Amino acid sequence: MIMKKQYMYALSAVALLFPSVTFAAPRTFNELANLIVTILDTGTGLLILGGIVVYFWGISTNILKMKDEGSQAFKAYFVWGLIAIFVMFSIWGIIEILQNTIFGGDYYDPSGGSPAQSGGGGPSTQFPVFGE
Repeated sequence: MIMKKQYMYALSAVALLFPSVTFAAPRTFNELANLIVTILDTGTGLLILGGIVVYFWGISTNILKMKDEGSQAFKAYFVWGLIAIFVMFSIWGIIEILQNTIFGGDYYDPSGGSPAQSGGGGPSTQFPVFGE
């Protein structure tokens, strides 16, 4: 009886969510590329967040053990942890620069060429225009 009830809940959830999955499917290569870039960007952010959490958890659990005999090993782990966080942020920044230069400046438009502009197609008013 319980199994049948769970089966009915799962079936109703699939029936309710199926249209949203169908309409969310990418129709063009550009939409597919945007979806992949969005997923990778979210995953990168989550990995960096996880690395920072693990680093500070390691510091908080091992800070009281610094007076023991293995304090040099703990200090080395702390330094290498900082270096790893710096490298993660640096790689993320390099990827951002490549996305802005290769994909024309629009963050989620990997079709290349010119940036996708919203509005009249003129320069953005958020930055000063020199020479006018």
